[in-house]
Amino acid sequence: MRTNLNGRPPQTMAPASPENFRQYLKAKKSVDDRSLNHWVYHKLTEGLAARGESDPLRIIEIGCGLGGMLERLWDRRLASRAAYTAFDRDPDLIAEAGLRLQEFAQHRGLTILESGGAVRLAGDGQNWLITLRTEEFSAFCQQQARKTVWDLVLAHAFLDLVDLAAALPGLFSLLAPDGLYYFTLNFDGLTIIDPPLDPHLDDTIFQLYHQSMDERQDGAGGHSRTGRRLLSALRRSGSHILAAGSSDWVVWPTPSGTYPGEEAYFLHSVLNIIDQTLAGHPELDHDRFQVWLARRREQVDSGELIFLAHQVDVCGLRP
Repeated sequence: MRTNLNGRPPQTMAPASPENFRQYLKAKKSVDDRSLNHWVYHKLTEGLAARGESDPLRIIEIGCGLGGMLERLWDRRLASRAAYTAFDRDPDLIAEAGLRLQEFAQHRGLTILESGGAVRLAGDGQNWLITLRTEEFSAFCQQQARKTVWDLVLAHAFLDLVDLAAALPGLFSLLAPDGLYYFTLNFDGLTIIDPPLDPHLDDTIFQLYHQSMDERQDGAGGHSRTGRRLLSALRRSGSHILAAGSSDWVVWPTPSGTYPGEEAYFLHSVLNIIDQTLAGHPELDHDRFQVWLARRREQVDSGELIFLAHQVDVCGLRP
């Protein structure tokens, strides 16, 4: 089931309001943090080291949402010097990403300065020039047309929302000849919520939800099995895959019956997305579906619900 849409979902797949969706993105950051595949990230850093260090490392992120990946890579010390460009099509998310960057710097005691329409973040042996932009992906790729190339392109929870055949050439066009890509949290067709309520109904709901991803009416494309399709598409493109591995979401309650951070909100958002997507579906009995949702929400509130979603991370070299 696809839920971490980072600001680019069809309206039927997001929590009910922009404010709720932004809160959902905040709530899921801790889930993303522990889900990312450490081996894939390690091979990415090896690949960057092998190509030699540019000064600064030029990074482009597609669909950055609230800037969670930027914060994550800073904390992981990806580069001592970087020019980091991040964009999303939603101007409200970009505005909030800018505010969050100020809070991020203050919390860590970093220096942050406006610099010609960008922001310079410095401290702890790192110095990054960060540019946040409101852009639409395909238009951005067309506008660039090799005007600018980057050493690393990032797409976090993005590629399962688009047509891979159309998106990959655009992503590769942004890279320098020896550039690397890092594509993370690509959903791959498996959702589990435990404990089971009605196994047949559980399976039907997840099957129909996955099917909704394959039949989107907004023209954006995307697929419920993007993880495996991505690996095949990268091989067909001639790309050298350095590493691939699972990055499953796993959310579970603590022994005290609570969830870490804001992860209870995250789980309620997941259930709301299922509700909004499948409401009125002809293959679902309305009353049974509503009872199922109510019971699942009770399980979150009582600290009983466990949630898993299978995803794939991959990094490699431009074809």
